[in-house]
Amino acid sequence: MATAPAALGQGGKSMSRAFYTNSNYYVFMRLFQILYERFNRLRELGPECQNKETLAQQAQSVSNKLGLQAQNEVLKDYDLESTDYYQIFLDLVDQFLQGQLEPNSFDEAMRVMFGINAYRILTVDKVVQAIAKNIQQLISDARSVDILDLFTALPAVHEQSTLRSHIAYRMKVEALVGADEHVFRIDYLYESQTMTIQLLRREDITLDEAVTEEERWAYYVGSYVMFEPTEGVPRLQQSRPRPYLSRHLHADECDYAISSRSNLEIKIAVNTYKLCFLTGTEDTYANHTRRAALADPAAKEAHDEQWEARTG
Repeated sequence: MATAPAALGQGGKSMSRAFYTNSNYYVFMRLFQILYERFNRLRELGPECQNKETLAQQAQSVSNKLGLQAQNEVLKDYDLESTDYYQIFLDLVDQFLQGQLEPNSFDEAMRVMFGINAYRILTVDKVVQAIAKNIQQLISDARSVDILDLFTALPAVHEQSTLRSHIAYRMKVEALVGADEHVFRIDYLYESQTMTIQLLRREDITLDEAVTEEERWAYYVGSYVMFEPTEGVPRLQQSRPRPYLSRHLHADECDYAISSRSNLEIKIAVNTYKLCFLTGTEDTYANHTRRAALADPAAKEAHDEQWEARTG
């Protein structure tokens, strides 16, 4: 994860933004990418195909005048020599999606304009229908709505954000999607206008950018000190029973009188990850609830009777 000031874009802005999400948004992004790539490719091919079509029309002008070759009915209203191919393409796509143009007529017009590259857009209606269906699912799915609300509510998480921000964001999304679904991380890079997608299984670490042994150690320590489960440690080991007696875990709602002090310091070895407690440091915890309760004479008398019943 880049942290140097040089990683910032122009004006000190971040160069990317992360979006942790579920499979519904992943499918939407992939469908949108497919549609965008096809449109963009035909926009790039437009001038080349238009030049070829102009030369072909000049060679066929005599046969057209003699009526030996039929003109395309859809394209006869367009000036294919001067009008931008991409604008004609957008107009025909709009007519096709609105139901004003038959599929066969649309396919024929695309083949006339783009030749063998027309295959890229012949199924545009299927892709648009899939996108519309996916959007309806995003709107109606409560989890997807909550994920989008979380994305807009939280501060932007990007390449300059801390490990804590990334892990906390991911954990919140994992809590929303449930245990039966994986989380996807989608990053948008502003400068190159590129989108990257990463599948994060439950056992995968959030940021897989540590290369050296010191960087991996720093990543582990940064994850260890958080309240969330430590990344890189198998979940089976984390789910082992904790050394607490069940009889000490009360579910009542009484007011406890406690005091604590956190001065314990630890050291984790870089090579072995062995944890050692530093001499002269300690944590203290005291529960004054019973002592405060016994200050009441009635409570003290009840306590004495209970003690005699247990020892008598």
